[in-house]
Amino acid sequence: MQLEILSFFQHIHSGTLDAIMNLISMFGEIAVPLIVLCLTYWCISKRKGFMILSSLMAALLATQVVKAIVRAPRPFQAHPELIEGGRIETATGYSFPSGHSATGSSFYSSLAYVFRKGWIIAAAVILIIAIPVSRMYLGVHWPIDVTVGTIIGLASGILLCPLFGRIFDDDKAFCRFTAVSGTATALVSIILTILLTLQAIDEVAFSDFMSNAAVASGALLGAFIERRTIDYRAEAGSIGQKCARFAAGIATIAITAIAIRAIPLPYYVSHLLLFFAIGMMATYVYPRIAVALKLADR
Repeated sequence: MQLEILSFFQHIHSGTLDAIMNLISMFGEIAVPLIVLCLTYWCISKRKGFMILSSLMAALLATQVVKAIVRAPRPFQAHPELIEGGRIETATGYSFPSGHSATGSSFYSSLAYVFRKGWIIAAAVILIIAIPVSRMYLGVHWPIDVTVGTIIGLASGILLCPLFGRIFDDDKAFCRFTAVSGTATALVSIILTILLTLQAIDEVAFSDFMSNAAVASGALLGAFIERRTIDYRAEAGSIGQKCARFAAGIATIAITAIAIRAIPLPYYVSHLLLFFAIGMMATYVYPRIAVALKLADR
C-alpha cells in the first residue's frame, strides 16, 4: 500500500507541482522556524519564543532517537527503479520518522497555540497537512514516516507547549529545566561529535542527532544565562526599534556562522561549534548585544 501511494505521486509529477512541493517542503526545514523563533523571542515575547523553541527541540530530539534506532531506508533508496527522489540534499538521515513532518507539526501547532489568531491557525493547519504530502511527493519518505513524524510533532506542540509555558512562569523551574536539559544535550552532542569524528558510529544515524542536540544545548543554556544575568524585555521598543533589533540579530548570527565555517576545524567539531553557537546567540549572546547597543531594554 505504501509503495502504491508513492507511485501515485510519482505519476502526477509535473514542473509546476515540483516547484510547489519543493517550496512547501522548505517550510519544514530549520530556516523558517529559526527566523520566526528569533523574531518572536527578540521582538514579541520571550515566553512565547521559549514555548515554541522547547516544543520544537523536544520533537526533533525524539525523532532523532527513533531514527537512530530504526534506521529505515528512504523510498528512493529502497526502490530506485520506481521512486525518484527530489530535494535529496535535505534527506540526510534515515527515513523513519519524518523530521520535516515532526518539525512542521510541532512548530506550526505551537505557533498556533501561543498566538491563537485565526489566520495563523488556518496557515498552521494547511502546512501541517501539506508538508508531509510534499515529502511523499518528493519520494523521500514513506506514508508511515510522515504519519509518525506528524504525531510526534503534534504531541509535542499540543501537550508540551502549555507545560513549557508553566515552566517559564516559575523562575526556579525555568532555571532548573534549562540548566539540566541544556547540560544534558551538550554532553550528548559532545559525545556524538567525538564518536562521529572517530568514525565509531553510523554517520547517517547520528549526524543530524548531534546537530539538533548542539543547537538545543546552546539555546537552553543561553536562556538560563540570559534569565540570570539580563532578563531583557522583548516587548519593549517601537516598531522601528524592533525591526532594527531583528535585522541586526539575523545579521549577527549570519556573520557568526560564516566566521565559524572559516575556522579550520574537523568537520563534526565545526558542526558542533556552529549549531551550539546559533542556539546560544539566539537566546543569550545577541540579547546581551542588543541591550548594550540600546536596541533592547532590561
